[in-house]
Amino acid sequence: MALIHRSQSIPELYCPFPTQLNPLVIHADEHTANWVKRFGLVQSANVWEQYREQKFTWMVARMFPSATFEALCIAADLNTLLFVLDDQYDEATEATEAVRKKENFERFLAQVRGILVDHERKTLAQHGPSLAAISDFWERISQLSTPAWQVRFAESMKRAFVANLWRIELVKQHRLPAVEEYMQFRQEFGGANFFADLVEVMENINLPDEVIWNATVQTLITLCSDTICYANDLFSYRKELKQGDEMNLVMLLKRHERLSIEDAVFKATQIHDDKVKEFIRLSQQLPSFDQETDRELIRFVNALAVMMRGNIDWSGMDTARYQMA
Repeated sequence: MALIHRSQSIPELYCPFPTQLNPLVIHADEHTANWVKRFGLVQSANVWEQYREQKFTWMVARMFPSATFEALCIAADLNTLLFVLDDQYDEATEATEAVRKKENFERFLAQVRGILVDHERKTLAQHGPSLAAISDFWERISQLSTPAWQVRFAESMKRAFVANLWRIELVKQHRLPAVEEYMQFRQEFGGANFFADLVEVMENINLPDEVIWNATVQTLITLCSDTICYANDLFSYRKELKQGDEMNLVMLLKRHERLSIEDAVFKATQIHDDKVKEFIRLSQQLPSFDQETDRELIRFVNALAVMMRGNIDWSGMDTARYQMA
């Protein structure tokens, strides 16, 4: 059973997979700093220094320890962009602002879909920093991936945007979701669903679509994505509590089940740990295809496990985002 340091309410999560770090992390971080500057994604030097302290590159370097420099830079760029966008959209919480934000977000979604599905090219001069940066990311990762993977990634990204529209609608309605409803959408509005897609490209794993869509493999992907998000909730709930944001598994358990904060943390930790145990159980019951495919599938499942461990290590050891490093 996982332990909780109750004096600090910091979870010690069950995740018995190896800690790893891509040795190219520092060079990739320098690349991403220049990339952010190139697209003008963060205007303030002080704000950017705060972002540098959060070590977004270290997150993907722990998740994808074998990625090449080119692939790691792509992941680091995307990860930093997503954190910047998320912070920008989270700044507005009032219902009237949520209406405006939803309208803007829907327009933004349509433009992103044009990039991912129709391969429309967006420029900094004509379309602004965010769309130009996404266009650059997509052009680069398309060179490393197959058309079939690109279709799957675009669909995962679409589901993530739809889930964020759901979250915006909740703010507009001044409503908090039930725990089950929240868990249904959590991995998608957190972006963990399309980060699981990145594994294949980052770690150079080649699996046919019929293997990826196998029921057992899909369940393993879902378990990986869920545990990453629930771990994030456990590390971030104190920060979000200070901001008055209760869209967090810990806070929803506390509210809906009338638990103390310590008991809510404990229950959220159990939910996380149970899913990790289910992941381990299923990973020992993989379907069999041909010899080469089976070998690639084992690599893929091991890479999912490293992602889960990497997220925890980054949250607890590297980043200043949760004031815990």
